Amino acid sequence: MGRITRRELMGQSALMLTTVGLPLPGLGSERDRQAAAEKKLRIVVVGAHPDDPESGCGGTIAWYSSLGHEVIVLYLTRGEAGIQGKTLQEAAAIRTAESEKACAILKARPAFAGQIDGNTEVNQA
Repeated sequence: MGRITRRELMGQSALMLTTVGLPLPGLGSERDRQAAAEKKLRIVVVGAHPDDPESGCGGTIAWYSSLGHEVIVLYLTRGEAGIQGKTLQEAAAIRTAESEKACAILKARPAFAGQIDGNTEVNQA
């Protein structure tokens, strides 16, 4: 399998969502949007660092939460390596607070997977 661009990935992700019955904001009929609002879902959005989910799909997070669905934003790390000149702990505290505030605005619930920025592993554990 060759490399895929971010734009291609986003397009395929959108196609997958509509294929499994999750209407996207601005797409589908009014009846589809009403059906989405009536069936309460638990939606998990995953990002490597604080601000990744909000930057990538904040509008979609806000839309689903405004329909009354439970939206959980799972951050793999707390962005420890994300602020030059700050210690890992200082950066993590700042970026965690920012992500919690963003989730409050979007009416989503933040969750943290406990990985360390720069040392994230995807494995069985």
